[in-house]
Amino acid sequence: MSALATSFPAELKVHVLLGDAPHYRGSIHDDAVARARGYKAALVPGAFVYGHMSRLAIEAWGQDWAERGAMSARFRRPVYNHENITVSAGPLLDEDGAQKAMVVVRNGDAEEVAEGWIALPHRAPEPPEDGAVKLLPMLDNPPVIAAGGLQAGLPLRSRERVLTEEAFETSLADFGETHGLYRDPGFVHSGMLMRLAMGDTNSTWKLPGPFVLVSTETQHFGLVCPGQQIRVGGEVVETFERKGRHYLVSEEYMFADGKIAARFRRTQIYG
Repeated sequence: MSALATSFPAELKVHVLLGDAPHYRGSIHDDAVARARGYKAALVPGAFVYGHMSRLAIEAWGQDWAERGAMSARFRRPVYNHENITVSAGPLLDEDGAQKAMVVVRNGDAEEVAEGWIALPHRAPEPPEDGAVKLLPMLDNPPVIAAGGLQAGLPLRSRERVLTEEAFETSLADFGETHGLYRDPGFVHSGMLMRLAMGDTNSTWKLPGPFVLVSTETQHFGLVCPGQQIRVGGEVVETFERKGRHYLVSEEYMFADGKIAARFRRTQIYG
């Protein structure tokens, strides 16, 4: 459920509700498991918070944003299942060759849980040449990597799949996406794209613990639609340690029918 102001500054109010997806059961995204571990409810994956932030961009710029828009999100506090959050965009600025607005997400206690920006470049940016990004198939037995074992330059791997209408419809329901553009002309929302790319990156290796999404920056280069073949390529561009936790920064390119449709630069904790 949401209510949206259509001009900048803009505000979106969301009641967060995770679906009963089988892969959540037994994880920290399951209410019972999370409460047993001392949380007040299931932790909401960062991809969903990202998706709600992107809704302000679609409302402001429509299909143009899905074709060439950009955004950034940094996650600062957990968001819990059943919470009410407010996504707020500030005044519209014109800088760095784009229209841009800063975005803040707050929970019901007015605590900042995420921040970032949404932007629409005046001119469509050029993606890298398709051949500049290697596409490697997912291994049947991904290598086991210990905390601190990832290094810059390691390639990412990808599933080979066609984005089905069923998967598209499920994702719209999961993210609570209701904008008419996702039905007509019918393209895939940014939250699903980011989640698919992250899923491939995180399946490239077997790691000692779950990934924790810290931040992501996105640039769209074209629409992605149900029925297209989806691949992801890229590499680890940086690793570092901070306060005993190990981080990786990955640069991921999503291909739709062989053409680069989006770039994601993502920072995650992996051990």
